[in-house]
Amino acid sequence: MAFLSPGMITNMGDAKKHRTYALWILIIVYIFNFIDRQIVNILQEDIKHDLGLNDTQLGMMTGLAFAVVYCTAGIPVARLADSTSRKGVMVISLAVWSAFTALCGLANPIHIGTFTISAFVVLLVTRMGVGLGEAGGSPPAHAMISDLYEKEKRGRALALYSAGLYAGTLLGYYLGGWLSEALNWRQAFFVVGIPGVIFAILAWTTVKEPVRGLSGTTPSTDKPTFVKSFAKLWSIKAFPYYAIATGAGTFITYGLGNWMPSFMPRTYGIVDPATAGETVKYIGQWSMPELQATLGLCQATVVDGVRQLAQDCFEMNKTEIGLFYGTASGIGGMIGTIAGGYIADRLGAKDRRWFLWVPMWGKFLGAPLFIAALLAPTVELSLLLYFPGITLAAMYLGPALAITHHLVPASMRAMSSAVLFFILNILGLGTGPFVVGLLSDWIGTNASSLSDAHSFLGDSVEEVKQMSLKWAMIIAVILMTPLSILWHIGAMKLPKGELDDEGSAVKEALTEGDPKGHTQATGPTA
Repeated sequence: MAFLSPGMITNMGDAKKHRTYALWILIIVYIFNFIDRQIVNILQEDIKHDLGLNDTQLGMMTGLAFAVVYCTAGIPVARLADSTSRKGVMVISLAVWSAFTALCGLANPIHIGTFTISAFVVLLVTRMGVGLGEAGGSPPAHAMISDLYEKEKRGRALALYSAGLYAGTLLGYYLGGWLSEALNWRQAFFVVGIPGVIFAILAWTTVKEPVRGLSGTTPSTDKPTFVKSFAKLWSIKAFPYYAIATGAGTFITYGLGNWMPSFMPRTYGIVDPATAGETVKYIGQWSMPELQATLGLCQATVVDGVRQLAQDCFEMNKTEIGLFYGTASGIGGMIGTIAGGYIADRLGAKDRRWFLWVPMWGKFLGAPLFIAALLAPTVELSLLLYFPGITLAAMYLGPALAITHHLVPASMRAMSSAVLFFILNILGLGTGPFVVGLLSDWIGTNASSLSDAHSFLGDSVEEVKQMSLKWAMIIAVILMTPLSILWHIGAMKLPKGELDDEGSAVKEALTEGDPKGHTQATGPTA
């Protein structure tokens, strides 16, 4: 038995006793993952102004650079998890990304003789360090969950785990907004980073790891390589289609989600009179100041029988942005993720194509709500529309992971998650925020000519500059949504019949629940 580790689970009876506790610990680890990943988004306007950055640099820091390291490191880390202790890899990863999160607060220029490393480069490197650590978070957890839960319960368990993404997002925005107001953006990184190191110790000393293949018919000791795992997945005709569809969907959710804390003050605000230099700072304006007073977020007094609201009832602060956007995104995302897993499990028991149809309909129905939210006349209406949009769009992850794990041997589960995450994060997390930032800067730089050619962009050059982020986000939704049809193409190419332990079909039916082997006809048609 490893030092201070409670040992392994070798039978399903013990797994059923321990799995609820283990699942919640894994969920909390995933919550830490997204607190540390998303907190930078609520802090980015302060970082931008303090370090004099542009939107392209912010998109690179929150998306591209992070994702490249996260995805690249995810492959060897998943290989390590598939061949050693999955719990050990996850716990070490948690400690690493938490430590690098704290180090983000130390982003200052470094002078080496006559050579200077800018604060932006230092922050970029520390965010890449966070990505390096987080690469070892999800694939080992996915594999452990798939061994703790039987196939018919796997989708909802993975969906419940995946909901930690949005719980972490919610807490990241709550904490980031409040801490940046109470302290500053540098100290906020310290406060959220250090607890993760402590929790890593708890996870190591209390969680039992199941043996590989426990929930299958034969426990597996195979140690597949990345090439073998990738070849196995790519040989499944459906996989390339739904993997790319997953990336296109996360392009939208990350491209919008990472920028919403900046979208709110820029779109529904005025220029801060204290702005100095070329980096403009905005003060967001609430359209319903009475709501802020009712919620106790600002002061209201009665003078000579007349109710008067203090100035902070009208102006957004980062605490309020974190509270309202974090609630809309976090709760909506959790509802959608959990619902997606449960719906896919129920419908997929009769026809496994629903594991891909559920995400498809979520993406198609969510896109118009996103566009409506970005075009809404008030910030409150924008958030009300964004809530159902993210709820629907978030229904993809549990079903996508579950069908992937159905289609591969138990020994490839961590690696299969890493391959899927590599694709969806390079396309989504990597390019989404970066492309939106690039488009925002391009629209702002060309505001004069765009204002003359396209009057709907704004009534003046300055308005076009201020609204450049909004239009960049809308373009992202319009460009990526049509690719959601790839979910349906993938669904039609899923293997037919009952699946063996290697993920291969052994009967000509789309369901294990049809003993006569008849092809199922439920759901959309091509």
